Parts: sequence; C-alpha cells; structure tokens
Amino acid sequence: MTTQTLKFIDLFAGIGGFRLAFESVGYRCVYSCEINEACQKVYYNNFGEIPDKDITKIIPSNLPNFDVLTAGFPCQPFSISGKKQGFKDTRGTLFFHICEIIEVKQPPVIVLENVKHLIHHQKGKTLETIIYALEDLGYLVDYKLLNAKDFGVPQHRERIIIIGTHHKKFNFSLLKTQKSIPQLRDSLCKTANFEYLKKQEYTLIDNPKKQLSGLIFVGYRNKNIWKTGIRPNTEHLSRVHRQPNRIYSINGVHPTIPSQETSGRFFIYIPEENAVRKLTIQECYRIMGFPHDFIIHQNLSEAYKQIGNSICIPLFKELATQLKEQIFNTQSIKNTVSNNSLYDSHRKKFILQLEITGITIMNHREQLLKVYDLSNNANDIKQLIPVEYLDYVKIIAKHSPKQKGVYTVLITLLTHKIIDPKQDIRYHQKNLPNGFSGRTIDTQYITPTLKELGLPAMAESGWLTRSLEQPYPYTLDYNGNISNKKVKEAFLKLIDFIENNPKQTENILTLLLSEVRKITETNKIKIVKLSNPEKFDIKTIVGCLDYHFNFNYKTHGASKLPVLSFYAIYQQLIEEVERYKSCQLTPLGSHTASDRTSKTAGDIQVLDKNKKLVEAIEIKQGKPIDLQIIRIARDKIIKFNPRRYCIFSSANINNSESQLIDEEIKNIRENHGCQVIINGTIPTLKYYLRLIASVEKFLDKYSNLVEVDQELQAIHKIKWNEILSKLEQ
Repeated sequence: MTTQTLKFIDLFAGIGGFRLAFESVGYRCVYSCEINEACQKVYYNNFGEIPDKDITKIIPSNLPNFDVLTAGFPCQPFSISGKKQGFKDTRGTLFFHICEIIEVKQPPVIVLENVKHLIHHQKGKTLETIIYALEDLGYLVDYKLLNAKDFGVPQHRERIIIIGTHHKKFNFSLLKTQKSIPQLRDSLCKTANFEYLKKQEYTLIDNPKKQLSGLIFVGYRNKNIWKTGIRPNTEHLSRVHRQPNRIYSINGVHPTIPSQETSGRFFIYIPEENAVRKLTIQECYRIMGFPHDFIIHQNLSEAYKQIGNSICIPLFKELATQLKEQIFNTQSIKNTVSNNSLYDSHRKKFILQLEITGITIMNHREQLLKVYDLSNNANDIKQLIPVEYLDYVKIIAKHSPKQKGVYTVLITLLTHKIIDPKQDIRYHQKNLPNGFSGRTIDTQYITPTLKELGLPAMAESGWLTRSLEQPYPYTLDYNGNISNKKVKEAFLKLIDFIENNPKQTENILTLLLSEVRKITETNKIKIVKLSNPEKFDIKTIVGCLDYHFNFNYKTHGASKLPVLSFYAIYQQLIEEVERYKSCQLTPLGSHTASDRTSKTAGDIQVLDKNKKLVEAIEIKQGKPIDLQIIRIARDKIIKFNPRRYCIFSSANINNSESQLIDEEIKNIRENHGCQVIINGTIPTLKYYLRLIASVEKFLDKYSNLVEVDQELQAIHKIKWNEILSKLEQ
C-alpha cells in the first residue's frame, strides 16, 4: 500500500459528502467546487473553506495535482449527432467540463456518482456517452448500481457509481458489504421535539410484509383519493399516494430521501408506541451516515434539500478504502505512466522519421487488399505453417459467417501486426499497457474493406461484440465469453503464435483470407429469375415462402429467411406507401445474437428522415409469442423508443398467456407511447402482399437478399432455386 497521502478534488461538492468519506480514510482534499451558495455556507461551516463557484470557469492547468477526481454531477441530456466523437460528444453539458479537467490532469482514478435514473436516461444513451467519453480519454471504465442499505445505513437508496482507472479495472465485487440489513429504529433519536400524526390522520394496513428492498410499508396518510374504478382494499396504491403520504415501519429500512421533499414529510410507524411521527432532520442526516457533529443549514427546508442531494458516507468510505487497496498499491503509477509516455514518444518519432524521409506508410485498407490479392494462390504457404495452426485457421474461416466478430477482430489484429511488427496485438485497446485501438482500425479500414470485397463482415466493428470488447489482453487465459470454444481456442492460439512468430503474420492472414474466400464462393448460389412472375397470385407466393421457411434443412440459418422476406416487404413499402416515403431501413445485421444481447431494437429497423427509429420488427421462427418475448420487447422499447414495435412468429401466439400479453401490450402503450403489434408470420405476409402494388418486385428483392446473404447456408439458396424452378414448370 502506498505510504503517500492520496489527494482528491471535490467537484459538485454539495455539502461535502465525498470529502467526509474520503478524508475519513486518509485522503486529503486539495480543491473543491460548488456553485450553490447555501451549500457553500454549510461547506465552509464544516471544512473551513469556501469552494470555487463555477466549474465552467475552471482553468484545468491551474488546478493542483491530485490522484482522484470525485463528482456527483447533474444528469443532463447530450445532443449527439450520431458520430462517436469521444468526450467532445458531451459539449454543452457540465460533464464536458469534468472531461476537460480529466484530459489535462489525467488523474489515476475518477469516481462519479449519479441517480439510478441515469441508466435509462435518453434510453441509455446518456450513460453510453459518458462511458465512451471516459474511454476516449484513456480510462478503463466500469459502473455498478450500489445501495446504501448494504453499507450499514437503514435506507434503500440506489445510486450508480462510475469508476475510471488507468491501468487496472476497479473490481466492484471486492467491496465489503453487510449481510444483515440494518433497521431504522437503530438510527432514531431518543429524545427530540417529535411531530406525531393524530389517529384520524392515517390508516394502517392489515398484515404488512417486508419487501425484498427491506422496506415495510404499513399505511398511508388519509388524503382525498380517486376511488372510481379502484379495487377494494387497494386505495392506498393509488398514484396520489406518493412517497410523502406513505408510512414505513422502523423495523425495516427507510425509502430514499429525495431532494425534492423540502417539508420533511417522511413518516415512520413505531410499533411499541402504536404511533406515527415524522422523521426528524437529525435522523435524516444519520441515515445518510453523516456524523452527529455535522453543522447543517439553519433553514429547515434547505437542510432537507441538501441531505436529499448528498451521498451515503459509509458507502463511499468503503469505496475509497477499496481504491487504496486495488489501485494505489506498491506499484508506482507515475512510473507506469512515464513508461507509456516514453513508448508513445518513440512511436511518434518513428512515424515522423518515415514521413520526413519520404517513405510511404501503407494504411490498413491497402495492406489488407494486398494480402487479399496474395490469397488467390496460397497453397505454397501451407508448408511454412505447423499443421496445428493450419487447423486453427480453418476453424476461424469455417465459422466466419456465424462468428463474424472473432474473424473480423483477428483480421484487424493481423493486418495491424504487418504494419507495426513491434506492437503486441494482444493489447487491443488504448487503455491497456502499450495498447492500441483495434476498434478504430476495424471501424475505419477493415470492416468497410471486407464489405467491399464481399466477405463476411460486421455491421460496424468486431469490437462491438460483447465477448470481444472486454478490456483485457487477448492472452491464452482471456476470459471473454466467446460461445464456440473451438473458435475461442483457435482465435487465442493464432494470436499467441503470431506474437511468438511475428514473421509468419502475413502468411497466416493470407491463408485465412484464402479459406474464407473458398467458403464464401461455396455459398454463392445464383438465384434463378422467373420469366413471368406476374402470373402468380398471392396465395401461391405465400405458399412458396412458407415452404422455404419451414423445410427441414438439418442445418442452422433458416431462421434468417422470414427476416429477409419482411426486409424485402419493407423495401417495397418505402417505395410505394406514403407513410414510409421519407423513411429508410438500417442494414440487416446478424440474426445470431440473442434478444437480450442484441444491440439493435429488432431484426429490422425503420428510421425517419431525421434518422430516428419509428418502427422495429422482430421475427420469431418456430417460437410462439409469449409474455417473456413481450417483456424483452418492452425493455427494448424503453431503450430505443420506437413508435411501433412488431413481433411476428411462425408459431403464432401462446394462447394460454393471451390475456397477460394483452395487458402487457396495453401497459406499454400507456406508459411508453409505443404501439405493439403481434401476429403470425404468414398472415402478416399475406396482408402486406395485398398492400403493395408490385408482388413481382417483392419476389426479386427477396431473391436478391437470399442470394447475397452470408449467414445462409448453400442449401437454403438451392432450395429457393428449386421452388422457383417448379413454379416455371
């Protein structure tokens, strides 16, 4: 453990919650900033200094050096154009000024706190932008939702904690939490000027139960409530009974103390007195972990507001302790940073020297195209590679249509190794020691080139695959969850082989591209064109599609077929139907990701002229639409905010859950403003085919999609040719 006193700065300091927590375990505050004058006054009364007022006026280079940046910053929306520009995406917000300080000072640790709602703010885009901004500044970032009741205070208070570090990711699982949930009664004042409610002012419910959160809801204040349409004995659940009207037992925990409640309407039930009273202001500060001698604001409303805006002291005390143990250990962080800077300096000089002497540096696209040309004739190379690694190459190539992320990442790494032989390609992220940004190279050069060559490719980058984006080096013990174990072994073994035999990099890449080209050519089946498609009626076409979807292929990939049919339908709708005239479709993605891990709203996405999602279509093959599918759709609706969400299944709807499904769809419409449409695949296709003007164009579009799709097997394309040929007979 380091013996030096660790320094921190306290941004958006409030009344000093972060300062109390960090200073209690030996850190020293070297700077604070808080714009609210009432908070400044309390801060001064407790710490003897007035914080700077305005974070937007800070000149980062003038700040003292520090080890930890802490900030409980306001939750603000970001105006994002759609282009990932790192922390520049946050311009116009207070968070941007935090990023400016981080960029200049580069502290070893960043600790950010915010309300639970941040996770869902702007459908998750706010949190995503924050994390991307910090990663862009060179940090390993992780976050977790933590609850105050797990750290010794009797309050159910969930807050998101975001931690960024330079060289070692913070492990939230090592935080020491308390197994037993504390009771509110242990934090109550023995004597005070208590405010009791009269018996006629409240109602206690029968048989109150302790919730999983630790709360025990026992009753409510008697206020005028809406009773029309309310089931008997559920009046207390009416929306008018918000938190200030609810009563909780002191045998459980207290709900979150909010900043909006400036009247202190927090009511508790004391069983031994059979009485209800308000929580005192002193008790509010106690259940946040503030010391008894903390000087609060003289104005009671201001004091309630300030404690509601503050943090749970014991939670951050434990977090500060773990930062010491996990991050600030005996290794010298400054030495590590210095080494990285020296390495970067040497690399920049090397590049500069090449530019001065007039040597042209081949970029990744040009290098990949060069090796692609060599892959035309790769037989002579095979004898140079051990048989074991030839087999690994074949495994990656064989699974490239299904495991596009792994194959794309490997091609990116190999291409970069050819250009920069001294780079250890296992360290594929900039925030890893001596690392580089594989994702940037892939996004800008590799994936677009693979698409141009007609080879399997991701929509944007292989690093967008969760199992590959983990901030750990691709060593043999890499624990990213690559589903196919043979593919994972081949991927890691080939990278290890290259690092031990860097001169073989071009040979391995040449062989890999050669094998992928063979597989791609094998799957290239030319779909026949009908000579007279207009003579076939809708019933015949639907019958052909149904047969194509549901034939027993005895191989994977057929679930993509109905997706292609609906994509062809929507291509036609955009051409012909007024409602869709200004819309566009996003490119079709992989159909292999699970609903929960997919990073898109649905299999098909329709955007309006402003590039906003208006409609998402999810296709299920062989799986009935059940309540679970609707709930997964609800989560996506919350995240992506479409106007319409369609779910079509070849197995129709699970009738046993139809009532529950209808209720859930109604709730989604009322709470999220999205129309959910569910139906069978074939009935919906019949409807759409009647809606469009040119069925012949639809057939052409579907055939073209089947022909070029790289996830389909050859048998799927051959079968469609057979079906079309029979129609011509």
